[in-house]
Amino acid sequence: MYIAIASLIAATLALALVAARGPGRLEWVVLAALAAALALALLVKLRARTGRLLLRLRGVAYEDPLTGLANRAYAEDHIDGLLAAGTGEPFALVIVELRNVREINAALGHPVGDEALREVARRLRQNVDPGDLVARLGANQFLIILHSCSSERATLLARQLVGVIHAGLHLPDLSLDIQVQAGFSQHPDHGAASRELMRRAQIALEDAAGGRNPVAAYRPGRDEAQRRRLQLAGGLRTAIEADALRLVFQPELHLASGTITQLEALLRWKHPVLGDLSPGEFVPIAEHTGSSRLLTSWALARAIRHMAQWRDAGLDIDVAVNLSAPDIMDPQLVEEIQACLQEYNVRPARLVLEITESAVMRDPTLAARHMHLLKLAGVRFAMDDFGTGHSSLAQLSRLPLDQLKIDRAFITHAHERTADATIVKSTIELAHNMGLKVVAEGVEDAAAQHLLRDLGCDLIQGDYISRPLDPGEVRDFVAAGARAPA
Repeated sequence: MYIAIASLIAATLALALVAARGPGRLEWVVLAALAAALALALLVKLRARTGRLLLRLRGVAYEDPLTGLANRAYAEDHIDGLLAAGTGEPFALVIVELRNVREINAALGHPVGDEALREVARRLRQNVDPGDLVARLGANQFLIILHSCSSERATLLARQLVGVIHAGLHLPDLSLDIQVQAGFSQHPDHGAASRELMRRAQIALEDAAGGRNPVAAYRPGRDEAQRRRLQLAGGLRTAIEADALRLVFQPELHLASGTITQLEALLRWKHPVLGDLSPGEFVPIAEHTGSSRLLTSWALARAIRHMAQWRDAGLDIDVAVNLSAPDIMDPQLVEEIQACLQEYNVRPARLVLEITESAVMRDPTLAARHMHLLKLAGVRFAMDDFGTGHSSLAQLSRLPLDQLKIDRAFITHAHERTADATIVKSTIELAHNMGLKVVAEGVEDAAAQHLLRDLGCDLIQGDYISRPLDPGEVRDFVAAGARAPA
């Protein structure tokens, strides 16, 4: 384009001179030289601008604009380059995931979430060798490529990276607790292709997210489990929207009166291919894929609807519904529950929301704030699986709890093991001193029931009392009377 403009200028000047003085050889030579000079100058300028544009485009293509780190495309090219070099050098791919960024964005706004991501990026860069690569893979995931790295060293470095993030972020006027996990794969042990290594690092990350250890290495044979998870993740949202899930209700026996005074709502999913699935398998997948809020909304609405139906049929009973970590962090939860209770005219005090220690520990301050708002609305709370998390008594005392549920791990052998019985007794006494009722899970025989009655437990739950019931079975079971203490 620039060459055409230069030629046009030169031609115009030539015509003007010829018209004024008549054609002359000198004028033609001068004009031709001028045109060539203009064309060359414009061509050089065009190439310089094009070069700068290409550099900017390359930066856009390979750089994450928020953190300034390399992006996924650059990281994948880097891995391909390492593999193509054929040196046999071992290297590790560590994927670090921040679990509660979505909750931070929802509660405090995206500017705070963005600043947290920038701070995490800075810490990751500071804690790896200069030759290692740190990249941002997506909204809440980072990739670290560790050169000349064995599996043992990758484990140590991944734990170090998780530690520097888990220590907390101190932003201007604000401190944040970041929930973080990491998974890694290592070349050549875990694969010889870029996609294979990335996929297996992701599998390891999901193993870390589902376990108690925040860092996990890829384990051979986990690919099939990953395919199953993907199959479940793909079908879960569809199942929720198609109303293909169902609730069952497990009765809880009040030991002092020998009557059923509360039910726990439990999710069930019959997958069209995989059959009956435990909530312990698909609920963590829902949390990991962002579907847990949709799942809980479905469960709350169905449970409250059943409560209204039973009330209208003459059975007014308490029902406990489980909440996940993303639920209790969502500021919309309070309004959602209030609207649902009002729609079915159910008394808020009849609804008990069960939360786990680990869910609260993601952000104790935010969890307590939302719990207090629901408490003001009349809803009650139970701490589920007590004894399996890492909360302190000081943190528990700040939560508006009404019940404490002792995990089945302490109940199953409490009548046989003195240590377990001591833990159960101490927990019951602690809860009563805090003004809380105690529910014991996993009661499977008469011996456990008698022990819990003697220790002063308030409510017990387990297959010895009743298996989980379909909604249509609940009223008749409660009316018939439960298994009372002997």
